[in-house]
Amino acid sequence: MVAMKRRTFLTSAVAGAALQPVAKPAGLKSLRITGVKTVEVRDVLTGHGLVLPWDPKKIPQDTRDYVITQVFTDQGIVATTMDGDYKLRSGIAKEVQQRAESYFVGKDPFELEVHNRDFFQKQRAPVRLFFLEIALWDIIGKALQQPLYRLWGANSSKVKPYAATVHFNKTPEQRAEDALKFYELGFRAIKLRVHHVEPKEDLKLVEAVVRAVGGKMGVMVDANQAGKRPGDPPPVWDYRIALDMAKELEAMGVYWLEEPLNRRSLEDLARVRSQLKKMHLAGAEGDVGLAAFREILSKGAFSYIQPDPVVSGPISVVRKIAAMAEAFGVLFGPHHGKSGVGMMASLHMQCAAPNTGYLEYMYDPGFWNAEGFQAGFVSPYPVDKSGYVHAPDKPGLGIEWDRGFFRKHGLTFA
Repeated sequence: MVAMKRRTFLTSAVAGAALQPVAKPAGLKSLRITGVKTVEVRDVLTGHGLVLPWDPKKIPQDTRDYVITQVFTDQGIVATTMDGDYKLRSGIAKEVQQRAESYFVGKDPFELEVHNRDFFQKQRAPVRLFFLEIALWDIIGKALQQPLYRLWGANSSKVKPYAATVHFNKTPEQRAEDALKFYELGFRAIKLRVHHVEPKEDLKLVEAVVRAVGGKMGVMVDANQAGKRPGDPPPVWDYRIALDMAKELEAMGVYWLEEPLNRRSLEDLARVRSQLKKMHLAGAEGDVGLAAFREILSKGAFSYIQPDPVVSGPISVVRKIAAMAEAFGVLFGPHHGKSGVGMMASLHMQCAAPNTGYLEYMYDPGFWNAEGFQAGFVSPYPVDKSGYVHAPDKPGLGIEWDRGFFRKHGLTFA
């Protein structure tokens, strides 16, 4: 599932089959959006004392904010979508509500390309809006009584997740212990953060985990350098550091190195990638739109791309990015999606994509708990003992929502 031979073309038949618009069955009545409701949910507890590797001040982050939008239809179908971050701007719900309500009410949710052209590509909002399209797809899935991954191609019904750790103040020995605990829970891969001023300290961390798991788990490494520029607080990697670290990590058997350079350093990223024999170079979680990913793929910057389902575009665009990546022989494994809703959208996309990689599952117990990231879910989405996350059988996104959470925040449970 996570290995793919390089290909230089994608036949029009394959591309067309993967991305054909979903047509309404002849017997389905006209479907129209009748209303939108948006609320803010602030300070959801995610853990205690989380230290972000990229924060030079090392201020603990214990909570996340979410903006939740519900979309209503004339056939009684209700869809719920969500965006989130450590701290969302004040008044985000009002901003989203005004823009979504003024455009979508009265529209047909099936007309996704129209909405992409007339709304998502034209809006110049101070807040993210791409997450709204997830609700449209949820409506479509429910109207057609199918889970989204089946509408999108159903290449598989399961994906391997990796436990994405974030907290930075753990020793190599502690992270090694974590990896073994995660293995017992079903995870067969773990992602580590490397952000020490001295690279040798990062290598000690990775080496300890690789040695502890003994080949039974994949180990990924994230340098979080995509937004770094010369003069920023250290560490700031340049080409030489990135190449040296890549070679050291590849020698250890690491599965990928993520974001080792600034996101615009595409030529240098391609130079690093060209000198690797087996380890993937991953990134592009913060890039937006088809044109940006066309350039990334054309220049050969990454062998594993990570567009975010609420940052890189509406998911109809992200699916096109996945198809472009397939044409270049590049694996597709989205960034976490900012909330459990984004993660579920990625799960469906990855079950449909032939070039799928691992599913990013945010998991760092005590510091980043799954319950806080998957806000509103009845319980954290399960990882089975053989190392897979299975797509839901229910229509649309298939999320099991918590009635109490909906009641508390004035949301409609349907």
